[in-house]
Amino acid sequence: MPDLIDNLCILNTVLPCRDDTFLKHIVNMFHFVSWSAAIFVFQTHIPLRYVFRGYARIDYETSRGYTAPFPSYKYKAGVARWPQLVPMLPWGNKRIIEDMRSTKRFLRTWKKPVLMMFSDNGISGSGASKELFKSLFPHGEDIVIKDGGHLLQEFKGEELAEHLSNFLRRQSSIK
Repeated sequence: MPDLIDNLCILNTVLPCRDDTFLKHIVNMFHFVSWSAAIFVFQTHIPLRYVFRGYARIDYETSRGYTAPFPSYKYKAGVARWPQLVPMLPWGNKRIIEDMRSTKRFLRTWKKPVLMMFSDNGISGSGASKELFKSLFPHGEDIVIKDGGHLLQEFKGEELAEHLSNFLRRQSSIK
């Protein structure tokens, strides 16, 4: 499969392997813990519009878009499962932890072009997480997006598109 992919673009993300650095980082993430608690209470009936309005500072009309892809509650199963895929505690899901570690090992071998874009004020994808990706891809381009927030694509979509377009143009001219 890696031979089918020529470039990677990493955006405001984490690679939760449950190591000490990540554990310190995620435990302090009030919003993620709040989301996890809301999922525990509401399951697939979680009111996504209010979740995103609360922690992503988006207006009412925009928040309605986060409800749009879910015509019924059964379509929110992925959203309800997401917080469980982040191994926050030492007794977390060992299979998921091993998947994350395996991903990290694979990414260490990646030698093709990489573009990393992180917000300067996101609640994930900064600090220890950003440094992890920079260590995995020392050959990668690293761009900091000013005031991007957690939902980088929501607040800075045009800027991201411009950086990605330029990156891909440069890569195609190299070949």
